[in-house]
Amino acid sequence: MIKFLIQRPIAVLMAFTAFFIVGLVTYFTLPVSLLPDIAIPEITVQISAANTSARELENTVVKPIRQQLIQVSNLKDMASETRDGAGIIRLSFDFGTNTDLAFIEVNEKIDAAMNYLPKNTERPKVIKASSTDIPVFYLNLTLKNDSAYAPTDQQAFLNLCEFSESVIKRRIEQLPEVAMVDVTGLLDRQLRIVPDMDKMVQMGLSVSDIESALARNNVEPGSMTVRDGYYEYNIKFSTLLRTAEDVENIYLRREGRIIQLKEFCRIAVTPIKERGVSMSNGKRAVTLAIIKQADENMDNMKAALTRTMNYFKRVYPDIDFSITRNQTELLDYTISNLQRNLSLGFVFICIVAVLFLGDIKSPFIIGLSMVVSIVISFLFFYLFKMSLNIISLSGLILALGMMIDSSIIVTENISQYRERGYTLRRACIVGTSEVVTPMLSSSLTTIAVFVPLIFMSGIAGAIFYDQAFSVTVGLMVSYFTGIMLLPVLYMLVYRTGLVTRKWKWFSIKVNNLIKEHTLDRFYDKGVDWVFAHKTFSVLFCIVSLPLCVFFFYFIDKERMPEIDQNELIVRIEWNENIHLDENQRRVDELFRELKGEVLEQTASVGQQDFILNREQELSSSETELYFKTESSDRIVPLQQRIFRRVKQLYPLAVISFSPPETVFEKLFVTGEADVVAELYARNRDRAPEADTLRSMEQRLQQQTGLSPTGIAFENQLNLSIEREKLLLYNISYDELYRVLKTAFKENNVSMLHSYQQYLPINIASDEKTVNTVLQETLVQTQDNNSDGTRNYVPLRELVKVTSSEDLKSITAGRNGEYIPFSFYDVKNADALMTDVKTVVRETGEWELGFSGSFFSNKKMLEELVVILFISILLMYFILAAQFESFVQPLIVLLEIPVDVAFALLLLWICGHTLNLMSAIGLIVTCGIIINDSILKLDAINELRKEGVPLMDAIHEAGRRRLRPIIMTSLTTIFAMVPLLFSFDMGSELQKPLSIAMIGAMFIGTLVSLFIIPLIYWFIYKEKKI
Repeated sequence: MIKFLIQRPIAVLMAFTAFFIVGLVTYFTLPVSLLPDIAIPEITVQISAANTSARELENTVVKPIRQQLIQVSNLKDMASETRDGAGIIRLSFDFGTNTDLAFIEVNEKIDAAMNYLPKNTERPKVIKASSTDIPVFYLNLTLKNDSAYAPTDQQAFLNLCEFSESVIKRRIEQLPEVAMVDVTGLLDRQLRIVPDMDKMVQMGLSVSDIESALARNNVEPGSMTVRDGYYEYNIKFSTLLRTAEDVENIYLRREGRIIQLKEFCRIAVTPIKERGVSMSNGKRAVTLAIIKQADENMDNMKAALTRTMNYFKRVYPDIDFSITRNQTELLDYTISNLQRNLSLGFVFICIVAVLFLGDIKSPFIIGLSMVVSIVISFLFFYLFKMSLNIISLSGLILALGMMIDSSIIVTENISQYRERGYTLRRACIVGTSEVVTPMLSSSLTTIAVFVPLIFMSGIAGAIFYDQAFSVTVGLMVSYFTGIMLLPVLYMLVYRTGLVTRKWKWFSIKVNNLIKEHTLDRFYDKGVDWVFAHKTFSVLFCIVSLPLCVFFFYFIDKERMPEIDQNELIVRIEWNENIHLDENQRRVDELFRELKGEVLEQTASVGQQDFILNREQELSSSETELYFKTESSDRIVPLQQRIFRRVKQLYPLAVISFSPPETVFEKLFVTGEADVVAELYARNRDRAPEADTLRSMEQRLQQQTGLSPTGIAFENQLNLSIEREKLLLYNISYDELYRVLKTAFKENNVSMLHSYQQYLPINIASDEKTVNTVLQETLVQTQDNNSDGTRNYVPLRELVKVTSSEDLKSITAGRNGEYIPFSFYDVKNADALMTDVKTVVRETGEWELGFSGSFFSNKKMLEELVVILFISILLMYFILAAQFESFVQPLIVLLEIPVDVAFALLLLWICGHTLNLMSAIGLIVTCGIIINDSILKLDAINELRKEGVPLMDAIHEAGRRRLRPIIMTSLTTIFAMVPLLFSFDMGSELQKPLSIAMIGAMFIGTLVSLFIIPLIYWFIYKEKKI
């Protein structure tokens, strides 16, 4: 085949040029994203029930739904959290589950559960998680004239809200790249009716009279058609209320008098009682979350949005537009860095090739075939619908070092045959044919290492699919380029004297230090030393086995490497019953102090209006702050400062820190607690008391030395109605409830149908304290049968007020309700769990369960060990088939524990952990290093078949394969070097991988060169081949 190709050089060149051009074109059409588009196997069910307490909602709604959902197929885990007025159930499934089918099944189960729920329950919302649901960035609109940390002009802000919803939101949603715009921070309006209670008492009116008057005057019975000769008319009856004046002019009749509503009520359009506020750099803001279409290219979207934003800034100068949590920056920075690393690695590799091969032509041929291989790889990316993302690009960087190996081996082999006096054409044919089989088996062993990674469970398997794909495609393309294009190029470049005459530099011989004989002398001395110290060398191998096992258990393990970020999310639960205004004041105070230390600060105070928010809603006593600093090393001091400051002023506050929600964060759940102790109450009759739980928290802290995340409580006022007095005074329960709702501004009775929007009509009294309400509010009795008069009774006579304390949120899982104690930064999880068991057993009131990232990490590492074992088995099968021997593959595989032991040692010295990325580094390096030994053993076997004595064969084979072995190792190491010196998200992920690879490559090369021949000699010193 090689002979046929070398006879048809132009055909080969044309075929590869065509592939190259197609590859180049497809490169520019490939979608660019941060991570592969993976279906996140999570579904969230959101339950809302206004004016329902957490306990009631849990028992009547959340629990029945949970019991239905437990039957959903492929369900891995379920957790629910219930608060006053809202509940959330999170379902997580096994990876690979079809989330669309699961979504349908969850909806069916909820429909079935609706039959058992209270009749006025709203149907829960079901939201499917998707990596494309994460906003690409947040756009904050604030008023230019507003001063920071000061009250906002409400009317101007109401106008901004209306404008941002009707103009800006719609305009951005019209862009084809945008899927939707989610809004929060809007100020809604309502029509408020404030009755004058004294006048009402004089007129003998009650709240129910106002309600019925509004109901009578706000009806639309429909329309009817009347025929009149030729014509037909549509007649509409409508007494709908459309403006505030319509409401003011409603007439009521009482005791023979006709009165208008405005005579005893104040009526005005006011902002609705706020539940949440959005803040940006100290100003009140409307925040838009921009979500991109799943299949759109991020770059196109960024360009379209930049144009739109510039237009807005020009046309609306009195509005400030600021962008926060921008993921497009992260993507640009990361992808461009990885592309730079790819090119830098390439340059380093060419320098190594020039030094070793001694002339410019060979590196030129190698470089050219490399570029062709990489570009053709993009064609396969396009055919298999892969995107360019952190994972697939890092796969290419990994493959880069290995891809060049095949080119180096072929070039080097042809050069050796030319040095022995073969003609150029014959050297090309023989040199290439000789290495076709060993190169194929070495490529296959590397791929064999990667394929089992795809079968890892969970997100890891889904992510490695991209990496395995990149490496497999890269290696196979470079293998075929190496045996088909490279010999043809070699022949053409070395044959054409024309080129050499034109470009003198092309034929420069580099008089390099690393001459043949220098390397040969180094190698011969090394082998002689190893053979002179056989015992030491063998001991070295034997000791490395237990060392490898020891390091594997000794080194810290985690799922993913820590990523340095210059952004921080702080969630504060003040743990006091505070009003939204007080919450906002505290946030302003904190922001003012930190102003100089951060670049950006935004806050979501209280409840937000995002539709796609899959997290639990914030309550009015909670806030979520976002900070962006100049560099990632400012984050830890900022965290400490915020924690100290908040705890100093508000010791009850519960504070949690997390990185901002990125696609990466969503997939790897890096903010999960290490260990969560789940306490299930044995006594189901009564709820656990706050004091019991607080003392449990203190005891756990004393016993374990770690403080668990605090549990939030809320103070409540329980109003219990004295039914006997209702009967005594002849008061209806409905009237009492109406009066209470009006007094506490919760009485929404009707709708105002203005032109394009509906405003709720709310009957409310002026702002008063609870005590004042109880003292001053009067409740009207029903008609007295004898004379038809009505009396009034003070509210305090009818209700009894007691204060109590209860859990702010109720947590439950598959096994029912539990109290969670979450522990972070756990060094020794087993000891911690033993301590927790001791404390809980002493009380005798709780059952105990554990969950957390410790368990998922443990499972992942167990899987990695199995996968490593399978990879080694696969390698053994491939090698045994190539060498036609059962023993020789064992010689090759013996170097794996030595390399792994030293790579783990290097990781530990550099302060890294054993995580998925460093594990891939180890597994891949094993595949590469074995290639060196395969080449070497193959050469020794060939020489021995020719009748060369064993020791001479070892020396001669070593000399022949010395340059390619050292070059392939150095090129792989140099391809990884740029990753050590870059500091973006992609490189943070790749750093442990590159350290593991560099450590294993360095030691592995020495083992391949010197130790493997010694073991071969031990086995074959008496045998003939």
